[in-house]
Amino acid sequence: MSQTLTDRQKSTRYRVTLDLMIDDISCTNPEDWNWYNLLQLEKHEQVNDVYVENMGEYGAWEADK
Repeated sequence: MSQTLTDRQKSTRYRVTLDLMIDDISCTNPEDWNWYNLLQLEKHEQVNDVYVENMGEYGAWEADK
């Protein structure tokens, strides 16, 4: 993704980390989400990188009992 801001000379960079648990049956994969739309970015705001890591099923060991 582009890391240049053309209309502004000074900006502040933030890193936001989300640790989500979702129901794969009723929700689309976060890799397919429109992050610009979800974060309501407009004009001079931009996302430099989106990294989605599948950390495996949570509580899967409980389903086997």
